[in-house]
Amino acid sequence: MAKCIILMQTAQVQKMIDYFDGYSDDKISSCKFVKKTGIKAEMEVESELTPDDAAAHLKGVFKKTKEGSYMYFSIQPDGFFG
Repeated sequence: MAKCIILMQTAQVQKMIDYFDGYSDDKISSCKFVKKTGIKAEMEVESELTPDDAAAHLKGVFKKTKEGSYMYFSIQPDGFFG
């Protein structure tokens, strides 16, 4: 299992932190909140997926939630924003 940092960004970032802190499924072994800065959050994710694939998977998971269906948000691997 590889660990990577996933960046989450939205105006209501606390909703994403609450949802993903402690999250796991068949593709994600663990998801742990690291830090929050303004509208950005860092999560440490442990998975067999590449960082890009892990971010895409988590984005798809959150889109299926009630909040994810209407919120504007971004989930990307660390380094995506430069």
